[in-house]
Amino acid sequence: MEGPDAQGTCLPVRIIDGPKDAFVLLNSDAAFNCTVSRPWTIIIWMMNSTPVLTITPDRPIVTDSQFGQRNYTTPQAFTSELIISRVSLKNNATVECSLQTDGRQQANLFVQVEGKLFFESKISSVVTNHSTDIICKAEDWNPDPTITWTINRTTVHSERYTTIIHPPSGHLYTAISTLNLTLSADAEVMCLAAIKALPQPKTVALNITVKPSSHDRTWLIVAIVVPIAVVLLLIILIIVIVCCIKRIKHSESSYQDEVSESPRFGRGRQSGLAEFKQCMQTGSAMFARKRMNAEAGGYDAIKQAFYSWKVSSFLRVLGAAIIQFMSIL
Repeated sequence: MEGPDAQGTCLPVRIIDGPKDAFVLLNSDAAFNCTVSRPWTIIIWMMNSTPVLTITPDRPIVTDSQFGQRNYTTPQAFTSELIISRVSLKNNATVECSLQTDGRQQANLFVQVEGKLFFESKISSVVTNHSTDIICKAEDWNPDPTITWTINRTTVHSERYTTIIHPPSGHLYTAISTLNLTLSADAEVMCLAAIKALPQPKTVALNITVKPSSHDRTWLIVAIVVPIAVVLLLIILIIVIVCCIKRIKHSESSYQDEVSESPRFGRGRQSGLAEFKQCMQTGSAMFARKRMNAEAGGYDAIKQAFYSWKVSSFLRVLGAAIIQFMSIL
């Protein structure tokens, strides 16, 4: 098949630019271009060696409604665009542009399926610096997708996650990717699935909040509770001492006249000291009983018993010191 050039020389018709491989999503349209030199006589589009569209200078000859065409003409060339509507998996085929001579070029049509992408469990919070597995599942894809991860828009190294591809059910694949995650601050975690037919990967994201560990919370509670407990114990201690001193004064007032005249002065003072000692011992015993009653109360009860033991010990020491001081007086 030849045509004259500008000088009237006959040149063979040739394909200037043939069709290229195409990756197309299921149920979308696919397009292939074939540009030939002028003048041309006939162009035949074939899929897997079966003619699907024939184009002549007068009109296209359509043999299947799924296939259509557009054309573009320049003084030097003619471009035919084959359009395949709503492609299906059976349209995976070799596409060929032929001039019915030695001029022919081929390309491949790859129909791909965009499936579902989701997290098996939607994690909203993790414990700080604690390892957690996050599972992303890509279901019903063709071909099997490439799974990647990002944390705060930064790509995660492939050593930190594993991806398992399950054998296809029919023509569809399932991929399960598990990311081992350790966070010290709040983060956005994103799972991405990519196939060539998608201009951008399909994504799902989790916004994860980092919470302190139970150990950190325990120390926080202790830091708050201990000062309050100390203040309360001091208040109780002051009340006990004041009560004891009032009892001593009340006891000594009944002996005031006798103290100034009778040799039983020492015994009166000793009686006051004995009452103060008994008062302090009573306060100490009260805290000791609380400690004994708390032994079977679990962790919190043990802590309470510990504080009670401290208080009872302190009361005994303080009482002994006051008694010694009052003896000197």
